[in-house]
Amino acid sequence: MRLTETMVLREVRRLSSRDLQIWVEAGWVCPAMGESGPVFDEIDVARLRLLCDLRKEMALPADTVPVVLGLIDQLHETRRHLHAMIDALADQPEEVRRAMAARLRAQGLRKGE
Repeated sequence: MRLTETMVLREVRRLSSRDLQIWVEAGWVCPAMGESGPVFDEIDVARLRLLCDLRKEMALPADTVPVVLGLIDQLHETRRHLHAMIDALADQPEEVRRAMAARLRAQGLRKGE
């Protein structure tokens, strides 16, 4: 999904044109550049919705937003790494998977805890 500024403003009703401009200039949202201007994807729209929540609903100060966004980005990166590790483990022989499961249980990292 590729959306223009106008389409994004229709999609995210709480978002003003001015806020969109400020947030893009601040680097809080980084749309791709198309022939006629910025083009936003689904991740950009989700981030804009999050920014609306943070700024408008929670009244988070502007100087705090980069810290919160940085922490959220780190969390997502950690999650991607975890999924890659799970995929790599799934490719291992059964005895390796069992040994890893036993090690995780011993460390209290069982499923559901």
